[in-house]
Amino acid sequence: MGREIQTLLLSHKHIHLRWLKAHVGYSGNECSDQLAKEAITKGDPFPLHKPLSYLKFEIKSAALSIWQDKWDNRETVRSTHDIVPRASNKPLGWNREELMFVTGHGPFPSYIHRFSLRTHDNCSCGGKGDPMHYAIKCRFTISWHFQTPTVSLKLQWLKNILTNNLSRTRLRLLMRFICDENNLIVEDNN
Repeated sequence: MGREIQTLLLSHKHIHLRWLKAHVGYSGNECSDQLAKEAITKGDPFPLHKPLSYLKFEIKSAALSIWQDKWDNRETVRSTHDIVPRASNKPLGWNREELMFVTGHGPFPSYIHRFSLRTHDNCSCGGKGDPMHYAIKCRFTISWHFQTPTVSLKLQWLKNILTNNLSRTRLRLLMRFICDENNLIVEDNN
């Protein structure tokens, strides 16, 4: 940059550079001081426009950050948060049945009871009608049972099921049975 300026000065003989004492009333010097002060207080007088791709990236990053903060600080959906701790706009590849099982939002007595649409949350077999009950305990779903996890490894157990294709297939079949045979596994509300 310095050589370019030097070349320009040498090619334009009418331009002269010289030292001036600051703040003694030279109008050009006073004007440049004023412009420098404005630049400091008002920001860049020559804003550089950012490319659209950069702006899109910044907006996406900010939105994901806000989403992550809300996801981390919610009172509900803690079980889902444990399995999917990072907010992302990329699909997980889970189907409807897997989502119902992980979230517990489905034809489960425990879920329906939360909305006072049932007087209790029991399965017809007498156990608590939540997703884990049907996956490991219920006598009506023995064909699809998984090995019972220890309490401390329950989260890892569920992650393993969701990453293993054979287990995911069994989980989908279990959920389809629960949806199709809901009258069999859900005790009458009377």
